[in-house]
Amino acid sequence: MHFQRSLRLSTSFLVLFGLAACSTEVSGPGRKNAAPGGSSVPGGGTAVGTNPVLTDTPTTPLPSGVSTTPGVPLPASGALGPVAVRRLSNDEYDTTLQDLLQAAPGTAVNFQPDARNLGYRNVAAALTVPLVVAEQYSTAAAKLAAQVSANAATLAPCAGSDAAAEVTCAESFITSFGANAFRRPLVAEEVTAYSKIFQDERGRTSYAEGIGAVAETLLQSPYFLYKTEMGAGTGVARLLTAHELATQISYLVTGTMPDPDLMAAANGNQLTTADQREAQARRLFKSNRTPTWLRGFVTQWTSISTLPAVKKDPAFFPTYDTNLQTAIIEESNRFVDAVFANEGGSLATLFTANWSILNPATAAHYGTAAVPSDWTKTNLPPGQRMGILTSAGFLAANAKAIDSFPIRRGKVLRTQILCRPLAPPPPGFVPTDPEPSTALTTRERFAAHSQNPVCASCHVEIDPLGLGFENYDGIGLYRTSENSKPVDASGAIVNVSPEVDGPFTDAIAFIQRISSSQVLKDCVARESFRWGVGRVNVSEPPDQTSPDYAKFLSDKAVLDAMSAQMTASPTSDIRELLVALVRAESYPYRSEL
Repeated sequence: MHFQRSLRLSTSFLVLFGLAACSTEVSGPGRKNAAPGGSSVPGGGTAVGTNPVLTDTPTTPLPSGVSTTPGVPLPASGALGPVAVRRLSNDEYDTTLQDLLQAAPGTAVNFQPDARNLGYRNVAAALTVPLVVAEQYSTAAAKLAAQVSANAATLAPCAGSDAAAEVTCAESFITSFGANAFRRPLVAEEVTAYSKIFQDERGRTSYAEGIGAVAETLLQSPYFLYKTEMGAGTGVARLLTAHELATQISYLVTGTMPDPDLMAAANGNQLTTADQREAQARRLFKSNRTPTWLRGFVTQWTSISTLPAVKKDPAFFPTYDTNLQTAIIEESNRFVDAVFANEGGSLATLFTANWSILNPATAAHYGTAAVPSDWTKTNLPPGQRMGILTSAGFLAANAKAIDSFPIRRGKVLRTQILCRPLAPPPPGFVPTDPEPSTALTTRERFAAHSQNPVCASCHVEIDPLGLGFENYDGIGLYRTSENSKPVDASGAIVNVSPEVDGPFTDAIAFIQRISSSQVLKDCVARESFRWGVGRVNVSEPPDQTSPDYAKFLSDKAVLDAMSAQMTASPTSDIRELLVALVRAESYPYRSEL
């Protein structure tokens, strides 16, 4: 297309915006109705003036704040976090294009992978736009625009053939398609700017190519590629616009753009109350996008999503190949999907199910009595498997190339499943793994950690957890012996909480201990907050006069409400965490503090 040359300016601007502004949290006094895009016109054309003012008018009064420790009042804003602009993650980009253009899945499959932060791929601070990503956006937009041009008669039908009629048709497409792409109505200046792009390309080529030019430019706009949390007004507290709220709710629950019903609610300013936001979230739980999107949370929380990058040495695990790895990943995905789609999102089922969704390869891996012909709900060997923590996906992802590596498993269990921190290692300490041995068990090889005082201070809290999973080797096969010696799979929970602390006999006993505990419920609440909000929750500062203390109390109030709402659910439905989040009084607010 002739117009691609002009888009180089748009791409260059996008790179500058990503590198300069997208540390993603924006702050500073005097900012009013700021949004990504500067004064640049879509597509790099003639300037249309300042940033467009979004059409939403906030009407809800500022929240009164949440309850706090006496004498330490919160600021009046009660904001969920700072103002921000957040790039769509690759997963969000891909699903959005599927819904926006009916594009085939996988548009972003070859994109540079999103960086992980806190274990998640959607944390705002990590979602910058290096040059290679900007170029990938440009290439993808060009390919998608070609498809739009080829289907212009369907996507932008036009009965007339003269110039004036086609401009009218194009502006109708710009208005409707642009509103879906930007997730809010376009302002008049934007429609005019995109119409100019259409007319320029139509004059050179054709109506269909002009529609493609508009689509290509829209798909590279920061308003498409970023979710804004800027709100309206100035000063300490900013109330998100109705369309920003709709976007937040939609991507939280489904990982994609708002559907027509949610857009209609935003257009009618029907998201101002907690009940209205909850109703939309619960409606979206029925979307076919939700189980897959929430699966992403669970597999990132448990580190299962890292398995594709975990290599296994065939000399130690000769049965593990690409086909088995693919099947193990698919099994984990199908199991989590089934928990959300068929088991009410139950946290208890996720951790204690005696079944999974297996095919012949995974059934053989687990040694099930029944061998399914294809992916089928199948009972697991009793006494050997229980829920996601004994899945091959979790066990293989949290192991090394040559062994079960109980240190990694123990660290994941302590920091991500039980949400307890680890003390930092001594300055200058360089960890080393014990040498492989055909005469010792893994427990014997790693015994030095508990015997060396330099190591013991940290490892006393993680090794007993990981060693409790020694019935499973580095690819998740069940075993009772190693190197002709019986496996000792006993373990202990140390310095977590009186509710769960103490020795246990094996992984099954560990899971039974924690599966209904408040420790686990509070932990999944914290992790879903980090995933859902895209930032770490504020830790308690040592000084209560610190400005961060009010932020800590604000986050704690939301976390407590999330945990309480899930606990009140008969099945401890994980989705209730999201309901509590969108109901939070602070959810619609951002702050420049």
